[in-house]
Amino acid sequence: MQNTNLLPAVRDVLNFSNEERCLFILKERWFPYPIAKNILNELEFHLKHPKKSRMPGRLIVGGTNNGKTSIINKFIRSHQPYDDENVKIIPVISAKAPESSSISDLYGVLLYQLGIPYRNTDRVNKKREQVQEIFALCQIKMLIIDELHNILVASVPKQKAFMVALKNLSNELMMPIILVGTADALHAINSDAQLSNRFSPLVLPRWQYTDDYKTLLASIEATLPLHKESNIATSEEIALYILDQSEGYIGEIIDFVNYAARYAIENKIEKINMDSLKNCGFVKPSMRKNIANLIDI
Repeated sequence: MQNTNLLPAVRDVLNFSNEERCLFILKERWFPYPIAKNILNELEFHLKHPKKSRMPGRLIVGGTNNGKTSIINKFIRSHQPYDDENVKIIPVISAKAPESSSISDLYGVLLYQLGIPYRNTDRVNKKREQVQEIFALCQIKMLIIDELHNILVASVPKQKAFMVALKNLSNELMMPIILVGTADALHAINSDAQLSNRFSPLVLPRWQYTDDYKTLLASIEATLPLHKESNIATSEEIALYILDQSEGYIGEIIDFVNYAARYAIENKIEKINMDSLKNCGFVKPSMRKNIANLIDI
C-alpha cells in the first residue's frame, strides 16, 4: 500500500484537487504528546475533585503559540454540555480575562455566554449573584480563565482585586478555577502568597530535539495529504531546521510544516524537503517584529 505513513482518512484526500488538499491542511488537528496528556489528566482530576471550601486551582503557563489554548479546547470538547430534563448541564465553561481587569466585565462575559440577560450598568454584586445562580443551575464544575496576562495592562491594585475576586468566587461556588497565560501571568499571582499557593503552575516548555519531538513530527506528517513521504521525523537536517525556525513552539512547528506542505503541493514537489521549508514564506517568530527592517518598504 502506498503512503502508509498517512492516516487512512488522509489517504482518501490524496484524490482531491490541489486547492482542496491545501484547505484540508489548514483544518485544526489535535496531536497528543506527553506534557499535554499530563495537563489533561490534571484537569480531569480537578474536575472530579470533591467540593470543599478551598478548592485547588492551577495556572497553565507557556509561551505564545505553545499549545495552551489547544489543550484547553481539547478538554472542553471532552466535556460538552448536555440536556438533563429541563436543564442544560454545562460541566466546564471558559472565558478570556478582560483587559480592563474588571471582575464585573468578566461576570458580564460569563452571563452573555450563558444567555442570561444583564445590563452593563448593573452593580457588580447583582452580576455575581446571577453568575452564582446560573452556575449552580447548570451544575458548572470548572471555570477556565484564558489569556490571564491580559489583566497586566491594568494597575497592580486592579490586578490584585481581580485575582482576589476569582479566589472568592471559587470559594463561594466550591469550584476549581483554572488560569491560562504566558509567563507574564505569573506576576498576577506571585504578588500574593495565598494566590500563588492556590494556583500552582503547570508549565508548557518549548520543544527540544528529543524522541518526543520526532514523534510529534511523524504525527504531523501523517495528517498531510502529500503523495510522497517526507520523513521529516527521521531526517535530522529537516527536523533540526524546523525546530530552529519555529523556536520550539508547537503552534509554530505545526504552522511551519503546514506552510511547507502547501508549498510542496502548489509547486508539484509533493513532499517536505529543505527546498519547500526555505521557500514557503515562513518567518521565524523572533524575526517578525523586525520584518520591516528586512524588506524595503
